[in-house]
Amino acid sequence: MATITTKLVKDGNSMAVRLPKTILAMSGLSDTVRLEAKRGQIVLRAAKQARSGWEKQIAQVVATNVSVNDEELADWDAVSGDGLD
Repeated sequence: MATITTKLVKDGNSMAVRLPKTILAMSGLSDTVRLEAKRGQIVLRAAKQARSGWEKQIAQVVATNVSVNDEELADWDAVSGDGLD
């Protein structure tokens, strides 16, 4: 685990911290992170992608070859045109 000391710098109405390239590379973080505030610390974590894992789950559902009968889709026409996108 690498540790460095750095300063917070003013950035408009906010404060910013510069992350050295080496530390950033070691962390494996990329464009989007989650911030977690705890007393005396701010924790950066990689943000989960909104649809992370969906492809695998869809493939599993398709692989189970579950059939849908017409009864289950009877109300589809009524709700598909409800204007909600």
